Amino acid sequence: MTAIQHTSTAPRDVDIDELPALFDGVIKLARSALGISGFGVQVIDLPPSYTTDSHDETATGQEELYVALSGDGSVDVPEWGSPLALEPGRLVLVPPACARTLRSGDAGVRVLVIGGAPGMAYVPPEWTEAEEAGR
Repeated sequence: MTAIQHTSTAPRDVDIDELPALFDGVIKLARSALGISGFGVQVIDLPPSYTTDSHDETATGQEELYVALSGDGSVDVPEWGSPLALEPGRLVLVPPACARTLRSGDAGVRVLVIGGAPGMAYVPPEWTEAEEAGR
């Protein structure tokens, strides 16, 4: 994987529901659709009462910022103890080495996830390319 440089200076906008998606629409590929090259960004739509698989970002070194756009849930990081609320108006930052799971509430949750590795050029994972998603 190599870092991508975009040279366009034109602003871009897109409706979240029109983004290319993976996993039956759960992950929306915002970064590649908007041509963002400096950091990772996706939108995750979790259905009601859903729990993701646990993962960490040790291999990529990425910090991840979670921002609920609608609905509610939590980010569970076992080593921190209590789950952190994931709801509009709150930000949750998880360091790379911490395993985390996302849980949605009774109505589901739409989450903006922003990631980047401090002090490093952003290198997008291949799975985040819209072409790879069958766009």
